[in-house]
Amino acid sequence: MTRRRSRRGEAGSMAVETVMLAPLFLLFLMFLVGAGRVVEAQGEVNGAARDAARAASVQRTLDLAREAGRNAAKAALDGQCEADVSLDGSEWREGGTVRATVTCALDLDFLGFGAVKKMTGSSVVPLEQFRRVE
Repeated sequence: MTRRRSRRGEAGSMAVETVMLAPLFLLFLMFLVGAGRVVEAQGEVNGAARDAARAASVQRTLDLAREAGRNAAKAALDGQCEADVSLDGSEWREGGTVRATVTCALDLDFLGFGAVKKMTGSSVVPLEQFRRVE
């Protein structure tokens, strides 16, 4: 008889445990999704910097390179943010390199929690050897 009483005392305890743990589990899942979005956004900005550096590396003049870099970064980010592209630290000579840095504030809105994060990515690419320098 003692066994029956102890089983009755535990009746519904699994439901209570589930109700208590479900919100914690959901918060953990939301954290994982949010962290994944941040990692994805950083990858997008790094890709935009790579595209900007590559587009700039095939241009003949530094002015054309700046314009091509801006256009490539905007295309890569697909209007998600207004990208600030700079070609600072570039060596614009034969055998040189071009460094593109892309900075943008991405809206990482997730389930109504508005969060704007400033992301920066950079890439260094050698200048195209077969371009004609003016």
